Amino acid sequence: MSVLSMAVDALFDDPNLSRDAVWRANGAGDGLHVRIRRRSPEAIIGVGDNRFDLDAMLVDVRLSEVPSPAKGDTFEVEAEDGEPGGLFEVIGLATIDSHRLVRTCEVAPIAEDDPEDEEP
Repeated sequence: MSVLSMAVDALFDDPNLSRDAVWRANGAGDGLHVRIRRRSPEAIIGVGDNRFDLDAMLVDVRLSEVPSPAKGDTFEVEAEDGEPGGLFEVIGLATIDSHRLVRTCEVAPIAEDDPEDEEP
C-alpha cells in the first residue's frame, strides 16, 4: 500500500470529513457499506451582465470500495450527530484522481414517497 493510498484512507476514515453510506448498483439490492465524502461546491458564473449561482452536490468514493460507480446508482447516507442523511442518485460521473484512488460523482437527492400524496 502506498503512502498516498494510506493518506486517502485516513481522510475517508475521519468521522469529521466522511460519512457512512450504503451504495447500491442501479439503486437495487442489499447494497454495500462504504465511506463517502460529501461536497457541495458553489460557483457563480457570469454570462454578459447576468450572474448565475450554480450549486451541485458531489460525492467522493474510494474506487477500492466501489470500482465502477455509474449513473443510476444510489448512495443512502446515514444520519448522524445532527447531520441529515438521505437517499441520493448518481446523475453524473466526474473525475477520477490521477492516482486512481477516488471517483467524484454528481448526485441529486431522491425524494422519499410521502404517504399523504398517495390516493386511496
